[in-house]
Amino acid sequence: MRNICLLALSIILLSILSMACSSSKHRYLQAPQGAAQEDTLYQKSLNEYRLQPNDILYVKVLTPVEKYANMFDLSPTQQTMSNMTGQYFYISGYPVDLTGSIEMPVVGKVHVAGFTVAEIEKIIHQKVSEVVYENQVFVRLVSFRINIVGEVKSPGEYTIFRDQANIIQALSLAGDMNYYGDRRKIMVYRNTETGVIPHIIDLTKRDALSSPIFYLQPNDMVYIQPLPRTVFRVTVTDMVTYISAISSSLALIVAIVSLSK
Repeated sequence: MRNICLLALSIILLSILSMACSSSKHRYLQAPQGAAQEDTLYQKSLNEYRLQPNDILYVKVLTPVEKYANMFDLSPTQQTMSNMTGQYFYISGYPVDLTGSIEMPVVGKVHVAGFTVAEIEKIIHQKVSEVVYENQVFVRLVSFRINIVGEVKSPGEYTIFRDQANIIQALSLAGDMNYYGDRRKIMVYRNTETGVIPHIIDLTKRDALSSPIFYLQPNDMVYIQPLPRTVFRVTVTDMVTYISAISSSLALIVAIVSLSK
């Protein structure tokens, strides 16, 4: 009896060690075994986003010519500037219509679909220069929205107020994956001119840094799939608690058997 109990305890201890080792498989961006950990350069695979219909641009035109400055200036008064949020830029922006154009005061329609933000800034500057020579143009994309669903702590739609964002930054907005999320098979659904293309990225591998999916684009949907082993959906903390209880019970049995002899 004593030998059986000791064997059971050994198995439990080995299980705990096994879980501790296997948990490393769910870490982010691990280097290949035997590879350098810190001095490897991973090239960015970042394609500049090109505008599509239904995108929204924030355009600011500055000119010293008062007549045109007032026409272009759609900004709120100084009194309300401190209360501006991301919603303001969304409402006051220029929506890209189905023909791929925006409608601006003074210059009229400007075709923007298929161009990057930097290219659009130059196009609008040229258009404005035909009316007033002295001008500065600033363009920002304010419809950088992504959806994160599946095994994350806070699924939902998120707006990113920056020119670029990677998938790790996006996951942090959603509170990161929960314990059941599969970091090896993350689905990213990307809109293109011809339709939606699904992609898979493995965030446990360091070479994900060079993946064309690592940097997200506006309107991407990120789906975190559950781990394939879903029969015993128990966290490591819960498992350790259960094993500790079993271990204590077996230790008590061993003590009772030893004293009875």
